Amino acid sequence: MKYKIIFLIITVIIFSLSACSKKQEGELETIAATKNYVDVAKVEIKTIEETVTYSGVLEAAKAAFVGPELSMKVTDIMVEEGDVVTKGQLLAVMDSTQLKQAEAQFDMAKKNYDRMKSLKNTGSVDKQTFDQIESAYKTAQSAYQFVKNNTQIVAPFDGIVTLRTKQVGESYSAMLPSAYGDPALFRIVDMDVLKMSLNISDVDINKVKKGQKAYIFVDSEPGQVFVGTVSFVSPEADMMSGTFPCEITIENKNHVLKPNQYAVTDIVINASENTLVISKKALIDEGVVFVVKNSIASKKNIMIGLINEDEIEVTDGLAVGDFVIINGAIGLPENSNIVIRNQ
Repeated sequence: MKYKIIFLIITVIIFSLSACSKKQEGELETIAATKNYVDVAKVEIKTIEETVTYSGVLEAAKAAFVGPELSMKVTDIMVEEGDVVTKGQLLAVMDSTQLKQAEAQFDMAKKNYDRMKSLKNTGSVDKQTFDQIESAYKTAQSAYQFVKNNTQIVAPFDGIVTLRTKQVGESYSAMLPSAYGDPALFRIVDMDVLKMSLNISDVDINKVKKGQKAYIFVDSEPGQVFVGTVSFVSPEADMMSGTFPCEITIENKNHVLKPNQYAVTDIVINASENTLVISKKALIDEGVVFVVKNSIASKKNIMIGLINEDEIEVTDGLAVGDFVIINGAIGLPENSNIVIRNQ
């Protein structure tokens, strides 16, 4: 009996302690539930840019189909697709039959011309006859140079050979277009400078101007930003689409960007340097943010300048070093005690 009484007393004590512990835990949970956890960000001085976004296609700023203007057979080819060439470099040699004929005619015309010059100096030939011989000489000279230029095919500028349409021994026709369009033996592309072609809407046409900076993004280089310059904005809308053709020039010395590649651009239409900037997430209402000081959150009216996708320019109402709430401000009462999570 004595032991039963002791056991009951011990059991009652245990239950009492357990009840107290649960009550204390509940009180702590209630206290914790009333805390306002937020994330903050410091007001900074930086440059903010306002942009408009468009998509388009990259293309070489300088590219050309290269081939003779005369139909003839290919006798030698000096380059392959993918080769880097320099301006004036010999690319191919064509059959020399027409060149030899033109050279023979030129030599004959030159001999007649030289002879007539001597006779003219002695007064043995009239001016009309001399003029005819001189004209024939110049015509033969021009024809010879033309055939020569079309027998030895050279690169018109520095670039890369991206296409070769014929093999040695094949006939080339200057009259028939190739499978790629213009008659050509080669296509040469200058990869050092590309341009992005796009179309500006009527809404933005008065914002986009020649000389503005533009950021270029391509899927093949995620996270990398390329910088270009607006080089052309058409003053006339396309008759079919009603949009305005635009071009952006991009330096591409490392050849990371490729012609005919799809790209997206952010054109900088406005910018403010050395100005107060906060995250766009801080804005809880038009012109209202929560400022944190001594763990107290209070609303602050601000004046807003430029706005982009991520940031806001503050022209009045905040100072450098102020902290604004960027997460946890929804439904937060004025002058609330807060707990900062990201510090």
